[in-house]
Amino acid sequence: MTLATETDLGPLTWVKGEIDAALQRTADALDRARSAEDAASQVQFAQTHLHQVRGALSIIGLDGLTQFADATELMLGLMARGDVPVDETTLVLAIRAVHSLGNYLEELAHGVPDQPMRLAPLYEEIAVARGLPLPCAADLFYPDLSRRPPRRAAAAHDP
Repeated sequence: MTLATETDLGPLTWVKGEIDAALQRTADALDRARSAEDAASQVQFAQTHLHQVRGALSIIGLDGLTQFADATELMLGLMARGDVPVDETTLVLAIRAVHSLGNYLEELAHGVPDQPMRLAPLYEEIAVARGLPLPCAADLFYPDLSRRPPRRAAAAHDP
């Protein structure tokens, strides 16, 4: 791994336990929604917990993953309001998204490079469920522009 692709894991390790717990609460609420008469309120609970995750991801600078979490949170909001149906299809999609967030963070913690574009196919499914046109996978691409490439060595024949 090069310096250009390394992620500072310090902030992630400090909050990962809380993020994991919030993701678990999100998944639990979505799972309860599958059999609850008050499915919309369970989805709203899930949205609240996912909002906490999204905020933590934003603070630690995982911008692409924050964008993915935001899209998922917006879908949950539409479901809670009844603008998107709360059915098996959308609940399974939401659960997949939550598990993908957790898996992605676990991979980051074990040294896998931060490449949120890996989540693009699921990000597209979420957009379709929200009634949006297919997004561009580049929506998840947030390169670190604070780093400058190394200077090229001057050629020997330059005056």
